[in-house]
Amino acid sequence: MKPLSRKRLEELLHGFQGKRVLVVGDVYLYEYIWGRMTDISTEGPVPVVHVDSRSHAPGAAGNTAAGIAALGASAILCGVIGDDANGTIMADCLRAKHVDVSPLITVRGCATNAHTKISARGYHSAFQEVLRTHTTPPGPIDPATEAAVIAHLERLAPTVHAIILVDQASSVVTRRIIDVVRDLRTKHPIITIGDSRDNVRDMRGMDLIVPNDYEAGMAINLSLDGEQAIERAGEMLMGCQNVQNVIITRGKDGMSAFSHNERPVHLRTYAQDVFDVTGAGDTVSATATLCLLAGASAAEAAQVGNLAAGVAVSKVGTVAVSPHEIIDAHARYTGLAASSKIKTIDELKAIADSLRREGVKVAWTNGCFDILHTGHLTYLRKARQTADVLILGVSGDRCVSRLKGPGRPINKQQERAELLAEMECIDYVTIFEQDSPADIIALLRPDVYVKGGDYTIDTINQVERRAVEGYGGRIELLGHVEGKSTTKIISKIIEGNGTR
Repeated sequence: MKPLSRKRLEELLHGFQGKRVLVVGDVYLYEYIWGRMTDISTEGPVPVVHVDSRSHAPGAAGNTAAGIAALGASAILCGVIGDDANGTIMADCLRAKHVDVSPLITVRGCATNAHTKISARGYHSAFQEVLRTHTTPPGPIDPATEAAVIAHLERLAPTVHAIILVDQASSVVTRRIIDVVRDLRTKHPIITIGDSRDNVRDMRGMDLIVPNDYEAGMAINLSLDGEQAIERAGEMLMGCQNVQNVIITRGKDGMSAFSHNERPVHLRTYAQDVFDVTGAGDTVSATATLCLLAGASAAEAAQVGNLAAGVAVSKVGTVAVSPHEIIDAHARYTGLAASSKIKTIDELKAIADSLRREGVKVAWTNGCFDILHTGHLTYLRKARQTADVLILGVSGDRCVSRLKGPGRPINKQQERAELLAEMECIDYVTIFEQDSPADIIALLRPDVYVKGGDYTIDTINQVERRAVEGYGGRIELLGHVEGKSTTKIISKIIEGNGTR
């Protein structure tokens, strides 16, 4: 189908405002530990990781709720946590993401469902995951907890526009709770959405279900190995399950949307760099729900969900995607990427503040980048690995002339910014004229300040160092690629007229 226009996309995103969504289901806490592999234990062949940082993010229903809030709607979460430290962290994490957790139920003696991922790197290598730990999966909730969930459902249903059921551990979303939601749908002007890992067949009568291809195949006992099989699955789920709309996510193959009286729509993936697919389905459920509430068709909802998922999998961990990131993704897909990634300082301030509230780590680096070469590419890719989002400051023409001398820059500032904005490892680009970005760093407060070249912590610009350390940021020194520099390239052109 024809891609959504920028105008239509903005209409739908604007329509998210004022919507209230109740998310009910299983909640995970993801813990991410980052460090350096420093040694092998002397007590046994066990790698030793020196921990640099750790962070937490909600998963499953928690991630869906966080996604709803990040998109500008109101999110209310009803799930179950334990009376342990992880339960406290979970609730605090969700509040920080502007999720209403007042219906969250704490069960005494219960462990909060938590997954820990430990990633490490060497002194000259990129991060890679080295270990995972999981708590014991929770069993089905007891009758008293089930009754408490139903009480929240009945109390909140008249106040919301949609209810999303997230069944990832066969714990909170019991068949009785599904029956209650179906009944509430007949009593109130709401839409209902089902996202189930193992019990897709139980989600009968929903306005939308969002299984992946494996889950859809298991529900109808078919192997979905092509578009014809996917179409058969969509038709069967709508028919046998009495479902109004179906969006089947298909990983690297994109997704497919089905709706009564409409032709199936198959969308290729918008993802470019895939770092972590965790939570991509949650992102699609959140985005598609709000699109339907904003008046979108199933095909339009799938397109916006596809854009959002492409953003989510390009980052590490479970992340909430914002409207401006969806707009930027749309710009990349439609060929308008560069201009959409180039921002003013004021625009970046709003973006950085929003990302910080969402728990997204931001890195900043800067330079002239007059003539791009492989040394630049290697450096920028490494810089991107230090955080979830990379902001690049490009020195303006007057600044470059002061730093490099007459005749520089070779390429004008806008040309350099446009070229750099085409790089997938760079999320945002801004042009600045100051000799030092210290004031910009203090304003944006990036989590990581990345510096290249032969610097040490004592030889970098100390004003910049104090700005970063003043708000608790980290300075990362990456060095440079030997033998690669713009000055050497220019000298070679002048001396040999470009001959080898």
